[in-house]
Amino acid sequence: MPTDAAGLTQEDVATMSLHEEFEAYRERYHHMQELLQGAQRSVNDGPWYWNGGDRVPGIGGDGLEPLPGADTRNSYDLRTDRIWSPPGATGNARDLQPMIEYFDEQGWRHREGHPAGTHDTWAKTDDGWQIEYVIQPNGDYALTVFSELFWTNDGDALSEAVGGRNDGVYPDESLPGEYPPFPGWDDPIVSPPKI
Repeated sequence: MPTDAAGLTQEDVATMSLHEEFEAYRERYHHMQELLQGAQRSVNDGPWYWNGGDRVPGIGGDGLEPLPGADTRNSYDLRTDRIWSPPGATGNARDLQPMIEYFDEQGWRHREGHPAGTHDTWAKTDDGWQIEYVIQPNGDYALTVFSELFWTNDGDALSEAVGGRNDGVYPDESLPGEYPPFPGWDDPIVSPPKI
């Protein structure tokens, strides 16, 4: 039976309540933020711009790594993005080097590429996450942390449980390691589904 990014099968997840899935998602969200923070600090301790919110589960099905049997209702992923613009940056490929060195220090496999006039490095962690750092000629350098797919009993129910407790407030920018608190299970529903 196929296992997800956490090493769980659909049968394992079938025994979980929505509350248990919510707590597992919350732990994964915090881990994503820790991965982001480490990668950010390898190139910039200063402010990073947010590119939208990141607390609600992504729609599953098509993941970074195939998960046989996964679809939009029984799986999800997580993703977060930040951007910074180093003074005078022009997207020189050598600007990837600090991130490459960080990936090497972590012992993560990585590859470099040059898509459409940009330069990027993409690493795969040992625990089901991937990190991409893209430097662009316009001087915007983007960092993204992606999870591989996780099983869920009901993607809509999990999205509503997380999203309904999410106030939708995100900063325009923040320092590495700073992000709005993740809601707790006992928090009130502040954003009910509109469907």
